[in-house]
Amino acid sequence: MVNESDVIFSRGQEHAEERTRRYLRGVRGCIEEMRAVFLYRVNLHEIGIATLQRFEQELRGIHEQLDTDPTLKAALRNVDAIIAAIQDAKTSIYLAIDLQNMRQTYENRKRLYQEYRNIAHALTYALEDLLAIPPR
Repeated sequence: MVNESDVIFSRGQEHAEERTRRYLRGVRGCIEEMRAVFLYRVNLHEIGIATLQRFEQELRGIHEQLDTDPTLKAALRNVDAIIAAIQDAKTSIYLAIDLQNMRQTYENRKRLYQEYRNIAHALTYALEDLLAIPPR
């Protein structure tokens, strides 16, 4: 026989699972959008420091949630791989910001565009585990 506390717990569990799924779908969408910017959505000349800083801030928030929320950790197959990929993306963002602040020589521009590719690759790796989340 099921008592009321079991029913309340089950509903809370169900809500927590749905909240976790919704959050992870949002994270997946956010990372997909960032990745699209670096791959094809905008002209690379148009990516400025403000955009890079906004992306870094979003990734930092995602990183913190994944690192501190036990429900999220339990929902993901390999949270450490996702966090490592996010850290790689952030490192490349920092380098891209530094390169944007340097004198714009041919070599610096070439290095900047390489960092954009590195960001896209790191975000792709983060998405690999996030895409395994059922859409529901």
